[in-house]
Amino acid sequence: MRAADVTAAAATPPPAAAPAPPVAAAGSVLRRLTGLELRRYARHPLFLIGAVLSAAVAAAPPDHDTSTFFNPIVPAAALGVLGLVATASLTRSAQVLRESAGAAPVPERTQTAALALACLLPFAVGVAWFGLSVWGYHRQPPAPEGFPFGDVSSSWKWALLFGEGAMAALGGPLLGIVIGRWWPRRGVAPMLAVLLVAVVIVMQGLFDPLIRVRVVMPFTYWGGPHGDPGHWRILTGSPQWWVAYLVCLCGLAVVGALWHDPGARGRRLYAASLALLLAAVVTCGLAMFTGVGNVLTNPLPS
Repeated sequence: MRAADVTAAAATPPPAAAPAPPVAAAGSVLRRLTGLELRRYARHPLFLIGAVLSAAVAAAPPDHDTSTFFNPIVPAAALGVLGLVATASLTRSAQVLRESAGAAPVPERTQTAALALACLLPFAVGVAWFGLSVWGYHRQPPAPEGFPFGDVSSSWKWALLFGEGAMAALGGPLLGIVIGRWWPRRGVAPMLAVLLVAVVIVMQGLFDPLIRVRVVMPFTYWGGPHGDPGHWRILTGSPQWWVAYLVCLCGLAVVGALWHDPGARGRRLYAASLALLLAAVVTCGLAMFTGVGNVLTNPLPS
């Protein structure tokens, strides 16, 4: 080899080192973190209690007067209210782990999104309960003197069951994430759960002036016994639009939890917040003023 070639080769810089493999994509991190949160949720004692109670009421024979239409209170309480306390606890413990790790391995918004996706687990149980309740209704519909009665549509009936049961199983845990993010102190979630239950009880159509506005609540009844001897009533409003309103509330809960992370606040989150808020107002108004216009009373005594 000539001396000039040797000199040129020596002067040539070595090839650049291969770039380090990129950090895992955000979607991959979210999938792994969601799997972790799903496993944590599935092992939580409150979820296990709620799932067992919901399964037990779904397996029970339908009632003579109401078939399965007054059973949603069980998944609403067992998966929704208990789920609120469970996710508040899971959110608080996840935040403690992030803080103890020093430099957080993932942004808070990613962890919040994983917690929100984990709420699909109780929702899936709620959907399964809904399917069994529809089957129970077809197996043994309510008596003519019971509830529901008259010519209310099938969509009215299914929306009632889905909103009071499956949507409550999703909305309660999502609200728990909001509480865990903004008010992480122990005892806050159970206290707010009790307060929520108390307000919901008042807004059940027990008082005539509140019958129409009761649909602002995340759980409400669409009928009940009235008078002596008892006659079942169907209350005003549209459960179909009420379910749409509940979907908006669930979206607002996710946005509210994400809002805790300053890094998540941007134009997209602002736009999503405004769109969901507007949709919630519109669908709540439609739930109030469409559907059944006046309280209906079953002429047959129960």
